Amino acid sequence: MNPAEGVRPATGVLVGVLTGMAGWLVLQLLRSLGAGYPVISWLGLVPLVAVTLLVLVLSWQIRRYLRGRGTARPSPQRGRGTLVGAQAAALGGAALVGWYLANAVVHLPNADVPGERAQLVWGLVHAGAALLLSVVGYVGQAWCRIPPGEGDDDDGDEIPDADLAYG
Repeated sequence: MNPAEGVRPATGVLVGVLTGMAGWLVLQLLRSLGAGYPVISWLGLVPLVAVTLLVLVLSWQIRRYLRGRGTARPSPQRGRGTLVGAQAAALGGAALVGWYLANAVVHLPNADVPGERAQLVWGLVHAGAALLLSVVGYVGQAWCRIPPGEGDDDDGDEIPDADLAYG
């Protein structure tokens, strides 16, 4: 990852595919050992939605400041933390998409059974929420990008908060 470019969407796709394949293998191994699949419930959506909203709100505040509309100047640490959080959300959301899709896929062959169908649906709903988290992470990363030339003062030296976000 080049810090000037940030996390690329292709990296997120790769993480999601690899996590999905690994998750499917783990779930098949669990089943072959006689264990059941993990149960997916609506409670898993609560942290996904909460983190998505948190990344969105914090990134929006940095965006407003960088566009000159914000009144409160965020500290460089907060800008950097918001950027890192957005990047973590992008990659973490991609990994969760893979995991939840793997969970949905293992329930697909028995989708005619109501309990299996419910787990399939919950897996797809969670995968959708994780995809939203990942997309918000990429959007947040873009919002934290300092426009070219705005990190310099009159002397050509970087201003103290030029590290507000560099991704």
